[in-house]
Amino acid sequence: EGFSVVQSSVVSLDVDLDGESLPPQAVPATDGSVQLWDLTAGEPILCFAELDAAERIEDEFPALLIRPRDVMAAGHRIAVVLTDSIRTTEGNPMPMVDWYGDLLAGQPGPDLEDWVEHYQALDSDLRDLGGEGITLAFDFVVADGGAPVRHVASSVGVPTEYVFEEIRTTDEGIIMPEGGWRKLRGYYTVDNWLVDDLYFSLDGSGLPEPQGTAQAELVVYMPESVRDAEPGTVPVWIFGHGLFGEPDFYLGDIDDPSKVAKLADEAGAIVFTTVWRGFKASDRIHAIQIADDFARVHEISERLTQGVANVVALSRLITEGDVLSDPALLGLPDANGELRYYGISLGGIAGAVTIANNPRISHAVFNVGGGAWSTMLERSSQWIPFDWIMVEKVPSNQNRQLMYALSQLYWDPVDPMNHIDDLLGRSVLWQEAIGDEQVPNMTTRTLVRAVGGVHLAPVVESVSGIESSVGPLSGPAMAQYDPELPLPAEVNRPGVPSGAHSRPRTWPGSRQQVTHFLDWYAPGEVLHFCGEAPCSESNQGE
Repeated sequence: EGFSVVQSSVVSLDVDLDGESLPPQAVPATDGSVQLWDLTAGEPILCFAELDAAERIEDEFPALLIRPRDVMAAGHRIAVVLTDSIRTTEGNPMPMVDWYGDLLAGQPGPDLEDWVEHYQALDSDLRDLGGEGITLAFDFVVADGGAPVRHVASSVGVPTEYVFEEIRTTDEGIIMPEGGWRKLRGYYTVDNWLVDDLYFSLDGSGLPEPQGTAQAELVVYMPESVRDAEPGTVPVWIFGHGLFGEPDFYLGDIDDPSKVAKLADEAGAIVFTTVWRGFKASDRIHAIQIADDFARVHEISERLTQGVANVVALSRLITEGDVLSDPALLGLPDANGELRYYGISLGGIAGAVTIANNPRISHAVFNVGGGAWSTMLERSSQWIPFDWIMVEKVPSNQNRQLMYALSQLYWDPVDPMNHIDDLLGRSVLWQEAIGDEQVPNMTTRTLVRAVGGVHLAPVVESVSGIESSVGPLSGPAMAQYDPELPLPAEVNRPGVPSGAHSRPRTWPGSRQQVTHFLDWYAPGEVLHFCGEAPCSESNQGE
């Protein structure tokens, strides 16, 4: 049906190109040496291009990678254009690619006879749009890749059963993070679409077929600050953990490194959470198996689709089930049917997909979230061990890039870029960490720009196409935090672990922004809590 709305294009050429002649990541362009065009709309698409930065191997030139910085429209036809403004390493203009020139001249090589009219028409269309010096052009159609998630999210029923198997409390001498009081652990039933807990069976429309029910992990965290609250007055949040994490990393670790337990205590909120299927701590082994056999990449995204369904089911258990009246919760939760969401990293990525497909959660904060999985992963410091395996299993750099680009089609259901329409106008806030070494800033900004988000001032870095304004703002919005650390290299290689991804969420200014935005009685207001200057390592707020 078509490629992704954030599809990367891979061009393999038998020539060394000068990377300085390409539109860079920091300054994407709509014209120049490499271009993307929406032929259906007759409009240029913001993009950048880069040469694969993997260690070069003998007899193979670095692949040219073209990345969109605008989310492309499903159903539209897209053209990729290279021009003679690209230079070789010898300083010469890039020559026209032989097979492309032969097609335009009506003298195609073997197996290309059926493409003469198509490419001649494509070249003519591009010249009508002002194209000059074209040395290569090709086109593809864009499809809507979000259908599987929309299908399962709309089909999720109210869980029929839940059980609290364990209750731990400081009243009984249990040690918890500062501000902790009670933690409940158990499970709830969910509608299941996974076969053997790994992959989907698809129907004739390409949608997952139901596979009965399964159990999902359930953790409820009650902070000390709600101990003396009036019955029926305590807010309820859902929390989404980070990549290869689990709830106890955030709500059970005595050191509280991400300050989620402290945040819940400051907000006076009861936190419900589960795990993202495919991305809990123990799933790292499965991910390594995928790197060892990349044809199984769909298993990760299909398990995460089930994870999204599980969070939707959790929201229905809270708002439509009877869990809030369970004696274990001591009658404290406010059962007014409204929920808040806070997600970190993966919880900001899959969380955005979940909120887009779940109107039961009215307000959400996505801390260091982004999108465009196939572009994001290779740049993430989390990718380092998987990169080692991929290089060993697929030694050709060009072949690996083709596989990564193709994998985006499998990531599409759980990529927020495919759920833009359902994030427009929503009361959501992205918190960006400058120099994020796990979720590249460009992916956060592409998503915020696509949903029409406003950038809260004071800003650290202005972003083209995103209006900035002082608060108070309503969502969609973005706020920046500056860890004052060296920025990752602008190449398609894993970032060096720096702490930029995680440090800002612990700052008082960040936590106050979250609690204010998710306030139970007057939610949805984005404010700045670090004085007149941007929030930073040296100005964390008070």
